[in-house]
Amino acid sequence: MYSRSDHFSYVAAITIVLSPALSVLAISEALASAPIINPRRVQESDRAQTTDLKTQADQLFQKGVGQHRQGLFREALQTFEQVLAIRQQLGDKLGIGETFNNIGEVYAETASQSKALEVLRQALVIHREIGEGSRTARTLNLIGFVNRVADNFPEAMKLHQEALELAKTANDQIEIGESFHNIGAVYAEQGNYAKAIEFYQQARTIRTKDGDRRDLGRTLNNMGGIYYNIGDFNKAMEFYQQALAIRREIADRAGVGRLLNNMALTYRKLGKDTQALIYFQQAMIMLEAIDDKTSVGRLLNNMGAIYESLGQSTKALESYERALKVARDGGDKAGENTAMEGIKRLSSGQVPQ
Repeated sequence: MYSRSDHFSYVAAITIVLSPALSVLAISEALASAPIINPRRVQESDRAQTTDLKTQADQLFQKGVGQHRQGLFREALQTFEQVLAIRQQLGDKLGIGETFNNIGEVYAETASQSKALEVLRQALVIHREIGEGSRTARTLNLIGFVNRVADNFPEAMKLHQEALELAKTANDQIEIGESFHNIGAVYAEQGNYAKAIEFYQQARTIRTKDGDRRDLGRTLNNMGGIYYNIGDFNKAMEFYQQALAIRREIADRAGVGRLLNNMALTYRKLGKDTQALIYFQQAMIMLEAIDDKTSVGRLLNNMGAIYESLGQSTKALESYERALKVARDGGDKAGENTAMEGIKRLSSGQVPQ
């Protein structure tokens, strides 16, 4: 939990001791020569300091946003923590809420769901108290995302729909697009692909016109995922390639890594295992750079499965063993189980045909 510490300043009492050699006149002259404090100048100095701190916080905030978009999650968190400290010092309530939103978003994207909820709930209290509809909508969408990841689909849908209504009231096109995207994602998780495509298409239309390039890339990626799930792999690849071009354009390493992984999986479905391996290897570089242990572990499992199918048992075993270590380090039970099953198959000679 982030809390603001109270700072107290202590003024030491100064006692003037008169020595026999020091006359009252001398003391008066000394006091008369002391500088006179101008209250107006003090106020102007305080205002200037406050302005400087606000500017510093705003600049750091933009730096954190840039780091987040490049997939530098650890660096982004450190920068946003600095921003939070300054904005708390200034008593900038709106800025504090905004910073909590961004910290929560980074935690959510790095699978730190409990930490994400902790800060996002604080953001929600602030934004509702201030009456900021757009910012409240963003917080609700982020909390909805955390619920969706936890498979709490009814709660996620409720939060995204509430966010959509607030965004419409505020005529905030960016947040309307985000709400459509998230509602589509919930439908996709529930296997209602027709509804998912309907809402993703609405999000895509808004984001093509008014939105952020990164957000458009996210929607295109998810639309590719829908077509992958329904078995239209060529259509999936079309969307993935559009999304990849955007992610590379904005230097989003995390997004590039995850898209390369998705494209590799699609090439596998198309029977192009060699091409899939190339994409997995490219994805590995990106995902290791941002320390995404869960994705790296699962990617290694996928590579192990390809090597198995190609009859390259030594390389397959190497991939599974690396996947097992990464999964255990990252606490990924599903990835750990997959790796152990692969190792067991290879050890017993039960290589899949």
